[in-house]
Amino acid sequence: MKIHSAFLLIIVIPILVIGSQALATDPEAEEADVEAVRTRYWARGEEAEMGVVQNRTFSKTGKVELGLGVGTLTTDPFLAVSTVGMRGAYHFNETFSLGFMLWKDLVSPSTALETFEDNLGATTNNNPPSGYLGIEGAASLAYGKLSLLGQKIIYYDLHVLAGAGATDTESGIYLTPHLGIGQQVFLMDRMSLRVDYRAQFYRETIVEKVITPRLGETVGERNNWSHSIQLGVSLYIGGAR
Repeated sequence: MKIHSAFLLIIVIPILVIGSQALATDPEAEEADVEAVRTRYWARGEEAEMGVVQNRTFSKTGKVELGLGVGTLTTDPFLAVSTVGMRGAYHFNETFSLGFMLWKDLVSPSTALETFEDNLGATTNNNPPSGYLGIEGAASLAYGKLSLLGQKIIYYDLHVLAGAGATDTESGIYLTPHLGIGQQVFLMDRMSLRVDYRAQFYRETIVEKVITPRLGETVGERNNWSHSIQLGVSLYIGGAR
């Protein structure tokens, strides 16, 4: 037995040594390109390499989005404003869309105005808005997934908004550009829950409401910075799926 073991060692060891030297010197032996592997791992931005990462469970491309929503509008400290309205948009692709929005303002005196009127028996020179109509473009810059209490995966889009429209007020209609940011959480293939914030600006005319001899007269102009937050549900129509 010892003789056979020694014989095997004498035969096998030289074969292994010769084989390893042949592989090391063989010009056709395949070598791993570590740099190529690293480059593909980090995806250089080519569509083919990033397709899997960018694949969306809920596609918006080619779809028309229609939605209803309610919200609040901060415009004048003496006014409390709620909104109810609708919006629509066409999604050119997963990133860009163009649409419109229309909402009605529901205005009531704020607590500050009620206190002022109760204590002084007078009112203030405010300018209640009655509605807004505008167009806007949107760009979905981020898409992701969230775990809801470890029980469900929810899908969302983060988007930025830019547009312009007209604000209808008690003293007139004013051009109103706006910027905003928002998020959509997809409830199913063709439905999402949407929340948007918009900062709006217009220059308005103020009408006298306090001094009796000048009631109804123009007393000046002021810049109005309004902030709207809206929550709504969107439906998606058309498209491939």
